Amino acid sequence: MRVDETGFASEAVLREWCDRLGAAGYRGTGTTAHDQVIEWIEDELRKIPGVTVRAEEFEILRWHPVPEGDLEHAASLRVGGDDVPIAGAVPYTRPGSRTAQLTYIPSGAAITADNAAGKVVLRNFPQLPLPYDVLFSLGDYASPDCDELRGGTWDRPGLADAILHDDLLAAGESGAFGMIFAFDLPRDQIAGYYEPHKGTHYAIPAVFVGVDERDQLRGLAAGGHHVEITVRADVTPGRTRNVYATLPGRRAERVILLTHTDGNTWVQENGAAALLALIQYFATRPIEQRQRTIEFAFTSAHLHISREGAQFYARQLDETFDDGTVAFVFALEHLGARELVPVSRSDGPGRRLEYAGGIEPLLWAVGPSEALRSAVINAVKGRGLPRVLVAPGLGAAVDDQVPRIVSFGGIGTYFNMNLVPTTSIITGPWSLWAPSFGGDAIDVAALRQQVLAAGDVVIALDQVPRDAIAGGYLADRAARAAGTPVGTEDNPPEIAGAVSRGPTSAGEVP
Repeated sequence: MRVDETGFASEAVLREWCDRLGAAGYRGTGTTAHDQVIEWIEDELRKIPGVTVRAEEFEILRWHPVPEGDLEHAASLRVGGDDVPIAGAVPYTRPGSRTAQLTYIPSGAAITADNAAGKVVLRNFPQLPLPYDVLFSLGDYASPDCDELRGGTWDRPGLADAILHDDLLAAGESGAFGMIFAFDLPRDQIAGYYEPHKGTHYAIPAVFVGVDERDQLRGLAAGGHHVEITVRADVTPGRTRNVYATLPGRRAERVILLTHTDGNTWVQENGAAALLALIQYFATRPIEQRQRTIEFAFTSAHLHISREGAQFYARQLDETFDDGTVAFVFALEHLGARELVPVSRSDGPGRRLEYAGGIEPLLWAVGPSEALRSAVINAVKGRGLPRVLVAPGLGAAVDDQVPRIVSFGGIGTYFNMNLVPTTSIITGPWSLWAPSFGGDAIDVAALRQQVLAAGDVVIALDQVPRDAIAGGYLADRAARAAGTPVGTEDNPPEIAGAVSRGPTSAGEVP
């Protein structure tokens, strides 16, 4: 059995939901727009018969751009009294203004007190192209059309987050006065760009600029010029919440479908539309067709990873897993993305992003469970999904740790590293953090097919015993209990350096 398409949300309905999410604009964790999205999701869930809804609140340290919701205009850069156009403020950087000499530090060169103290650092946005052949070598199955990608390169910003984070930490620790990250793309395409999303409040102000401004600033740095960098934001204590909707089955044992609610584009995050479609569909099925209870988790703070709501929930599930209450977790993120690729720019330096005509390659990660893996591959084949790589995670395996591969590329990672049986689907397109592409960044027909395949996996495993689904996770849990080291991802600090002693509004930094 699989999902009956005739009873599933139409493309028109999915487009309406995606537009509701994307049109909300910047939905930073705990902002007004984010709270309104959560309230809308709760309202939609309460309309569904048989569904119970609960919420779990937790504290965060909010960072609000000023004007509210407008990253592009929440910062400025001036040289000799003249404005240099920018793409926007770097989120979670320190509010206030600093004036100092501009210095260019190339990518790969360490940021130290010797080259950065008392200066504003100009740095290229990280570029980390990966050969598709390397990515496919990590997989268990690739859809046949992936062959056309072999020999090419996956050139996306998806791996830049950690580098941006480390650069900001290094600059703050080195006594820099500010930081400028320069893309090799025109400013109009990356206006309002959002990264990093660690949720760390950095010690210095920082901005993004486009390629034209990059070349201007390099010349100014070579001439020893001073720049004034300003970030306008409010930093205030706040609260946010995870929302859980439960659809009872014949047994209390749960399957958990998961996404997050904060974002800033149509792609990041449209998983809420997917979960709404799935819960509406399964709620219409007779309970005889639903052996397990299905829980739909809409978690918060993925744009504030230092207080990641999915991580909180993963730890809870890990603590209770041996009670037999959970079968597996399925995370869904960044669905239906159209492929954007950088091409040589004809009207200036650098590159420009253009739609390539296809769908963005999708990573479908599956932990050490043959039952999960088989169900996933069958669903991909059954729906004829294009450009899907089914893999045990993102990265090479590490022996003598559990799990051997930690990262699933997104929120699924938290459940996998807590050794709860997990599968996830995710993409990492250029439109993920760049709001300029709007609703055109999504192919709703492709999104619908991806979500249908997710539903097929849930149905295929509905009567498979829990231990069979858990597969190798059971051995990993036993190994952990016996003292085998656990692979983890670093938890970023909530506050970095001097920001804890700085202002909590858009005023001057002393």
